[in-house]
Amino acid sequence: MGKFVVDKRSACDTRKRGFTLMELMVYIAIVGIVVIVAGQAFSNSTKMRIRTQSMLKASEVAENVATLFKTDVAQMGAKSSLESNATDGSDDTFSGVYDSVYMYPKVDGDPDDKVEDLSSFEFVPTSPAPNTNLEQFKMRRLRYDSDGKYEAVEEVSWILEGKVLKRRCLVIDGSAGDDCAPKGSSGTDLDNFTVEMATDVDSFKVLPAIPWHKADDVTEGEDEYLVFPDESGEFKFVYRYDAAKHIQPLFVGAGGKNVILKKFASNYKDDDDPAASTEKDLNEVYAFKNTSPDASWKNLCGDSPIHLGADTTYELSFNVYPEPGAENAIKSFVVNRDHMAVGFRNVEGEPIAGLDDFAFYPPLEDDAKDIERKVRFSLKSPISACIAFTFSFYSPVAASAPIVFSNLKLRVAESSVYKFDPNTTSVSTKYKKNVKAFQLRLQVKRNGESGEAILVIPTPSNGPTD
Repeated sequence: MGKFVVDKRSACDTRKRGFTLMELMVYIAIVGIVVIVAGQAFSNSTKMRIRTQSMLKASEVAENVATLFKTDVAQMGAKSSLESNATDGSDDTFSGVYDSVYMYPKVDGDPDDKVEDLSSFEFVPTSPAPNTNLEQFKMRRLRYDSDGKYEAVEEVSWILEGKVLKRRCLVIDGSAGDDCAPKGSSGTDLDNFTVEMATDVDSFKVLPAIPWHKADDVTEGEDEYLVFPDESGEFKFVYRYDAAKHIQPLFVGAGGKNVILKKFASNYKDDDDPAASTEKDLNEVYAFKNTSPDASWKNLCGDSPIHLGADTTYELSFNVYPEPGAENAIKSFVVNRDHMAVGFRNVEGEPIAGLDDFAFYPPLEDDAKDIERKVRFSLKSPISACIAFTFSFYSPVAASAPIVFSNLKLRVAESSVYKFDPNTTSVSTKYKKNVKAFQLRLQVKRNGESGEAILVIPTPSNGPTD
């Protein structure tokens, strides 16, 4: 039987064999590289986490402060409060304007040589040394109680002093509030109502929306926003269809600020008068300056159209009322059956694409002379057109009613068209009342990382009442 022989020397040599010096050095080098790479990755991850947290914190602070700023500024210019009705004591009427909301409402006989400023905000210019980085934005508004009644006029200031953003409130008129200094406060008393809103503020900019205006060399007293008719306010109507197309021709006023239209056609079907059933044409009249020559509407519209630009808001307004002394037969006007509208037409008499007519109600009250009708619109592209009024009555009674049109105007709605310019931080006193929005740019730092908040805040109450 054979035997299995073990080579003891080979086994012993195998057990005693280890790493060579070269292998060990290579191993240590590999482990060192892995440790360095892992350590660097961990360090970078930690730094990134810290930077991210700092940026998030800075952004959070900026956004929180921006929200508080928006709450203040959105109320800018609020000037009327709920008042009790003198007759029955109910709270269903509003007060007049509290003039102290305005920065400077100039009054007759005022010896102070200031320009009237009906806005409710003010930028305080940068102060000289040592406060070389002092910026201040002031705004005024009403404060109300829980029932919407007047308590006070407040002036809120946001101040960047060095790197610290502060908020201060001062009562201009009325009672003091919990967070607002009493009227006439100054020095330490005023400082007690100054709150630190944020530190490490790199930038605090409040940009006013620059309102639309034609030029700075407008003649004093001229309405630079007026598009039609002209400073005289005189206009005339020219009818589109000739007399043969109507049972009774339209009466075209001789011009001026008041024009009377009467004897409209009716589409009422009279079985005893077959001809009446064919008279379906809309009454349509075009408005032109009173200085326009006597010509057809088509020639006038072709020679002297109204040019309207894109991205601009326009306001068309007029008064309409019954002819004084005449019976107000227009009371028989029926909605969805009778029709009165104003719009624009091109030289071919066609409506403008994308700009529908605006329907309006007739004057149902005898004393409606001072009731103004207003419509606002804007265009995506410029047009050249003419103003047209259309009328269609079913009732012969309503069609016989004489109606007066007055104060017809087409203007640029200056307070609705604006832009922000990062290089412009102020608006001339003349146009401050038309500023209807502000842009806040706030930049805050935390641990060397920046967070930013950019916010647009509408301020519809700034300026005089519309």
